Amino acid sequence: MKLLFIRLFVVFILIQNIPLIVQAKEIKYNHESITLSEIKRKVDFKVIVPQNIPNDWTLEIKTYPWDEKDKITNFRLHYMDSDDKYLLIGIEQSKESSNKEMNINADQVDINGHKGFFVEWGNSGELDKKGEIVTGGLLRWIQEGTYVEMESSRVSRNKMLEVARSMK
Repeated sequence: MKLLFIRLFVVFILIQNIPLIVQAKEIKYNHESITLSEIKRKVDFKVIVPQNIPNDWTLEIKTYPWDEKDKITNFRLHYMDSDDKYLLIGIEQSKESSNKEMNINADQVDINGHKGFFVEWGNSGELDKKGEIVTGGLLRWIQEGTYVEMESSRVSRNKMLEVARSMK
């Protein structure tokens, strides 16, 4: 009986120390952008969102067709710097299609177990905050029925892959 009481006490202590509510990272939208929750209701494919975005980046979402309000066929996530001056990463998403060109002159990379293809823009010679040469490029893959195309000219290949691999 004493052993049962000790086990229950230990379980009680453990439960008390586990946060019951997990607060999601706040997304900083700019330009009165449509939100991710609105996008999810207006597309017929899974919306994949990066979980690993620096706190000082802001987000603006562009939808296509441009004036369409209800049936959006594709959209772009524009992650901007904190001053809203530079586009750091653009991520376009649409329903998977067999006519999407994926691997011309590209390095094959793994994105969450999915085959991705990365094409480097070329060496700009700039260094990012971590001392990596910023080359930027185009990264494409299909995840859960969604065609994803990420591009950047201001973020390194490694950072692009880090963001891509955080997408859920």
